[in-house]
Amino acid sequence: MNISAFNHLFTGQNKLNCLFSCLMLLISIEAYAMNTASEQRWAEQLRDNIVIGEALELPLSAPQTAPDSSGTKNSNTFFSIYTPHTTAKSRGAVVLMHGTGAHPDWNDIIHPLRVELPDKGWATLSIQLPLVFPDKKDVQSRTQVIESSVPRIDAAINFLRAKGYDYISIVAHSFGTLMSLNYLQHKVDNVAPKGTLVINSAVIIGTPSSGTSAPLNSPVMIEKIKIPLLDLYGSKDLDSVMRSAKARKTAARKIPNKQFRQVQTIGADHFYRGLDEELVVYITNWLNKTHSSPINQ
Repeated sequence: MNISAFNHLFTGQNKLNCLFSCLMLLISIEAYAMNTASEQRWAEQLRDNIVIGEALELPLSAPQTAPDSSGTKNSNTFFSIYTPHTTAKSRGAVVLMHGTGAHPDWNDIIHPLRVELPDKGWATLSIQLPLVFPDKKDVQSRTQVIESSVPRIDAAINFLRAKGYDYISIVAHSFGTLMSLNYLQHKVDNVAPKGTLVINSAVIIGTPSSGTSAPLNSPVMIEKIKIPLLDLYGSKDLDSVMRSAKARKTAARKIPNKQFRQVQTIGADHFYRGLDEELVVYITNWLNKTHSSPINQ
């Protein structure tokens, strides 16, 4: 092949075809990191067994249609559970984000908050987050799955705004905290149509950290977050959570975020087992306090 013929392969329509192929390859790679088959199984098991709340399929603004490694097409919707406030007056709404391999009604942390916060004036929307395949926990796969949670959080916020909730908080656990921090670091200055913040406050529970960069390194992301942020962890938590606690606190001071608070719960493990009531009370008090603070008025 002569040089002119070789160059022709990368001109005009051939360039467009090459670009399209590369884009589809990137989409497919991201899809391969997402365990959508497990998501669908969780949804099937939960959908008809929700006693408190309403099972929903929320639409994605950015559909993911490439097949995952099981051959299943990613849905343009994702499973969630919405539980409206039961009080006469609403304080706001909370987006609940579970940990690794879990679902929106996970028994530890997520379920107690999902069903108890509405009685305190806080509606909850517990969302199914993208799941990592058990055998694909490398940095690239985890990073791709974290990034793929962004349109789901956007969809959750849009749903709650449409329901009339002006004050929205995120409460996340474990791997879900990395997804929430990743979202917040990019949306830190974004405002909603009525001029309020996209997210008004956040709670992270059992936040891990690894590597030196976002979205796996939690302190790096916390350095960019200005909204009220509560960092909860247990005295018997995972090593990654315990080791990075000081770095997370130092990161918040760099902004400085004057409404950052870090609390170690004595006796609590990573899942706060046996401490459901205490967890609900503490988070309710935090939400009420930040809701009334000048920065959120």
